[in-house]
Amino acid sequence: MSSSLPSIGQFTNDLVHEGLITKEQLAVAKVSVNNLGEDLGSILVKRGFINEKQLLQFLSRHIKIPYISLKNIKPDKDLLREISATSAKRHLILPLRETDGKIEVAMANPVDSFAIDDLKMAFHQEIIPYLANADEIRKALEEAYATVSPEEDGVSRIALIENITEGGDTGEMEFKKIQEIASGPKVIAAVNDLILRAWSDAASDIHIEPFKDSSRVRYRVDGLLHERAVLPKNMHIAVVSRIKIMAGLDIAEHRIPQDGRVRIRLVGRTLDLRISTCPTQYGEKIVLRLLSKESLRSIDDLGFSKKDRQIFTEMVTRSHGIFLATGPTGSGKSTTLYAALARINSPELNIISIEDPIESEIGNISQVAINPKAGLTFASILRSVLRQDPDVIMIGEIRDAETASIAVRAAITGHLVLSTLHTNTASGAMSRLMDLGVEPFLLSSALQGVLAQRLVRKICAECREEVPLDSEKMGPYAKLVKKAFRGKGCNACHLTGYSGRVGIFEMAPITETLRQLIYNRAPDLEIEKELRRLGHGEIRQDGFSKVEQGITTLEEVLRVTEED
Repeated sequence: MSSSLPSIGQFTNDLVHEGLITKEQLAVAKVSVNNLGEDLGSILVKRGFINEKQLLQFLSRHIKIPYISLKNIKPDKDLLREISATSAKRHLILPLRETDGKIEVAMANPVDSFAIDDLKMAFHQEIIPYLANADEIRKALEEAYATVSPEEDGVSRIALIENITEGGDTGEMEFKKIQEIASGPKVIAAVNDLILRAWSDAASDIHIEPFKDSSRVRYRVDGLLHERAVLPKNMHIAVVSRIKIMAGLDIAEHRIPQDGRVRIRLVGRTLDLRISTCPTQYGEKIVLRLLSKESLRSIDDLGFSKKDRQIFTEMVTRSHGIFLATGPTGSGKSTTLYAALARINSPELNIISIEDPIESEIGNISQVAINPKAGLTFASILRSVLRQDPDVIMIGEIRDAETASIAVRAAITGHLVLSTLHTNTASGAMSRLMDLGVEPFLLSSALQGVLAQRLVRKICAECREEVPLDSEKMGPYAKLVKKAFRGKGCNACHLTGYSGRVGIFEMAPITETLRQLIYNRAPDLEIEKELRRLGHGEIRQDGFSKVEQGITTLEEVLRVTEED
C-alpha cells in the first residue's frame, strides 16, 4: 500500500465498530506500528486483517470523498500535458477529465491540500478529487505517459520542486554553479512556496532533511511534525543555498552549523524566519522557525478559566515582585509572557525584555537579545538593564544562579520581573530557585505567583463530535471525566481531528501561608497540599475540565502531562 494513503488514525475505532476488524487485530496492528514505524492502514492490509479495497471504501465514506476504480478509465491526454510525469508519479495524482469547467483527479491522498493547491495553479480551475488505489494510479500513469512525448510533458507550477540540475552529484557542484541555481526563478519560487504553505498551515517550523536518495520536508503543526513534501536529492542543495542566501549565511560552508534570521513580507504580513543549519550524513539539515509579528496573543486567547484569568491579570499588573511561567520546552511559556507584556504595555511604563532570541516584536518595549559570544548573557544584560530605570523586566529564562539572584533582588527593590523556568509543576519552581542559591527569605518576599502550563491540541471545530465514555479504556480516569469529544477527521484538519492549540494550567498565587512555607523550605508535596486546600487544582484537573468542554481530548491531556 502506498504511503500516500490518508492516515486512518482518527478512524480506528470506527473500523472496529463497523465490524471490519476486531479489537484484537487493532491491538496487534498498533504494536506493529510502534515496532516498525509504518502506517496503521498498511499494517492492517499487510497482515490480512482487511483488504485494501475495503479500507479505501471505508476511508471514502469517512472523509466524504468518492472512491473510484481506475479500471477501464482512460485519462485525458490534454490534461496530462499540464503536469510533468515526474510530478504526477511523485504525488500519485492522475487527471481524469474536465467536466463543467472542473478537473476531476484521482489521488492516492485526496486530502493533501498542497497537491490540490498545485493542481489548481496548474489548471487554473476547480479540482474535484477522488480517492483511488495507489497501485492503480501508478499503472495508469505509466501507461498514460508512455503515449505522451517528452515535448508534451508539461512543466507547470507543480513541477517547481522537481530536479533543478541534470545528472551528477550535487555535492560536486561548483560554488558559482550552486549560487547561480539557488538564485534562479524556479528555486526561489519553490522556497517561497514552501514558506507560504507552512504559514497557511499555521506551522511553527519547517524541517528540510536530506537522506540518501531524497530530501524530506516536514512542518510542525500544533506541536507535531507532519511530512508535507519529498524533494529530489539534487534539489536539496539548491533549496538550502537559497535559504542561506536569504539569511545572509555562507553558502560555501557546509561543515559547521550556522544560524541566521530574515524578515519577509508574506500576503501583506510581516514574518520573521529564524534559520538554523546542521551538517548531517547526507548534507545539511535546515530548520526554519516561523515567527509572525501578528501572532501575539492576548490573555483572553490563552485558554484560562475565568477564575485563573482574573488571578493571572492581577499578578502581572502589580508594581513589583516576580512572576514565573514554568513548563518544558514548547509548552507556550514565552507566549504567556508576551501576552502579559501586551496587557501591561503603556507609555507610562519603561518595559525591557531580555530574550534568547527575540521571538516577536512588541511596540513601545525595549527588547534585547543575548549574545554569549559577545559576553551578553542574561545576567550581564540584566545588571545593565537595572541601570536603565525599568519598571518591568521580562527575562526569557532563568538558567543560572547569577540570573536568579539578580532577578529576585530586582523584584524586591521595586521592579516587576516576569520570567520562565524549566520545571513541571508550580511548587517545583520554588525549590528550583532555592537550588540555584536564592535564599528562602528573599524568595518568600519576592515571589508573587507561579504558573505551570502545557499545550494541548484543540479538537477541530468542523468535525467535533461527542463520544461515549469507555470506562474500560479510560481506566482510572473514568470517574474524572463525565463526557468526552473527539475530532472525527476532515479536510479542514487534514484528517488529524485537531486544529490549533490551547493551554492547560496550574495557577499558584502566593499567599501568606505559602510565603511561610517557602521561608521554612517546606517540601514540594506540602506546598502542593496547601495549593489544593486553597482551591487551585493541578494541571491535569484543568485539562480534564477542557475535555468535558469539548476543547481537547483525554488522550491529549494524558500525553502532555505523562511526566507529571
